[in-house]
Amino acid sequence: MTLARRDGADPLARTEQLHRWGEAALKRFAVEAAGERNLEKLWRLVEAHLTLHGASGVGTSAHTRRAYKRGVEELLTLWAGESLLRPARDAGALYVQRLRAGDREPVHAEAETGKRGRKPKKGPLAPATVELRLAAARALYAALRWAGATDADPFRDVRTGRDVDREEDVAGLKVYTEFELIELLGRADELEDRVLVLLGAHAGLRVSEMLALRWERVDVGSRELLVKGGKGNKTALVQLTPRLTAELEAWRRLRLAEAPSDPFVLTLRSQYGVYRRLRTLCQRAEVRFKGVHALRHAAGTKLYRQTGDLGQVQDHLRHATLDMARRYARSDRRKLRGSLDDWS
Repeated sequence: MTLARRDGADPLARTEQLHRWGEAALKRFAVEAAGERNLEKLWRLVEAHLTLHGASGVGTSAHTRRAYKRGVEELLTLWAGESLLRPARDAGALYVQRLRAGDREPVHAEAETGKRGRKPKKGPLAPATVELRLAAARALYAALRWAGATDADPFRDVRTGRDVDREEDVAGLKVYTEFELIELLGRADELEDRVLVLLGAHAGLRVSEMLALRWERVDVGSRELLVKGGKGNKTALVQLTPRLTAELEAWRRLRLAEAPSDPFVLTLRSQYGVYRRLRTLCQRAEVRFKGVHALRHAAGTKLYRQTGDLGQVQDHLRHATLDMARRYARSDRRKLRGSLDDWS
């Protein structure tokens, strides 16, 4: 069974291609894909199922699709000796605990032999990443059951487990402090580097949102930018700080002179490119690299310290619920210390 691939076809077009098959043909394709452990074929099934039955349907973001495909790939690597259609009783639970323990040597070995791409981090995965890998594994088996290839559901009752450390005790490890941001901006000789830092640390943009940002969506006069296709495929206005507004104005003038037809704010075109650029800047500024997303956390933490208003944090970072913004209240240990100083 082969699946013709049309260059440039979107997820809906690929899903319609599968939909035209009969049930028997779809089942044969799924069984074949699982038997071969073929990532591309298995991903076609997962993508189709997400498009037809996922919570966001055709609106599932490109970032989510990439993350799910990466999760399916990691499962195939760590489950090298496991039957996909008839997995062992506790195979799902064991997979998650291996992720939590950092037992991912096959993943690193495979990455080292690859020709390109970002190498996976060593050590235990962060709780949020484990949850994402678990979601990808569940999506794979939902697709296989949908295709009629198996009745197995090895991740149905699997839980990621509780983290030993309290979030508020370790949150500071993933947030750039105000002093570190000053150092980063002070050593950012390139204008684009300053814009990158401020898009995260002031506007609170995710890396995917930085890459998708176009000049037509930046209004320096109103000090606003429009995020389209953000997390959950949402569209929202983001307020700009005076510093970010000034840097964007200067950067736009430079880009108009150098590449007037380029519609994108950043010249970088991949998440790994942004990651590498910030890591290099951190090395130059002698600041510990905490990842790109830590810039967004810095924006939330600073806004909460300034206002004490979780609603403003929720609005600025575009969180779906207030509970998601509460991490910034927990991460502000200075207020707790101040409250305890007068105890006798």
